[in-house]
Amino acid sequence: MIGVRAILNIKKRPVYLFLCVILIVIIVYNVRQPQSIKTKPYTGRNLSIGIVGEIPKVREKQVKFTKIQFTDMGKENFDSNYDAIFITKENLSEAAQAKYATIYKKSNIPFFFIQTEKSFPPFTLEELSYEDAADSKDQTYMTGILCDEDNLSVWRYRLYNDIENEENIKAAFTNVFQTISEKVEK
Repeated sequence: MIGVRAILNIKKRPVYLFLCVILIVIIVYNVRQPQSIKTKPYTGRNLSIGIVGEIPKVREKQVKFTKIQFTDMGKENFDSNYDAIFITKENLSEAAQAKYATIYKKSNIPFFFIQTEKSFPPFTLEELSYEDAADSKDQTYMTGILCDEDNLSVWRYRLYNDIENEENIKAAFTNVFQTISEKVEK
């Protein structure tokens, strides 16, 4: 009887050993995966950005944010004062109202929707509300749009490793500033 138990214990050891090795590999992989990416701040021209919502913390000193309201966007030539407009998460439902889709499509500057889970359709299709739009599966942190005649340019920015932390958010904003500088001519 003792011999049978000894044989059964010997057969179990490789299984336990294998499971321990797998567990160690998983732990080491998760520890070694970087949580943030180090990027250089945007160093291009000065940018003036209108924002509906709270002003984000960014690294760039040459980017000036001005708080605006949705009613400001309906005024004639409002977009001549800004290089882009940002709309924050808590304002996305209102931003998707049909009356603003025309403004986004006719504007000469891009609009960026921060933390949208719906991508760009609810902002460009008058008949689609933010709540009714399908969730985007690409884990985009910011989506930008710019209409040029009948062409729609769309930009999507993800966070590094899809990890939401201050450094990754600032890096995403740096990428947006670079896009604005490259794509928008004054």
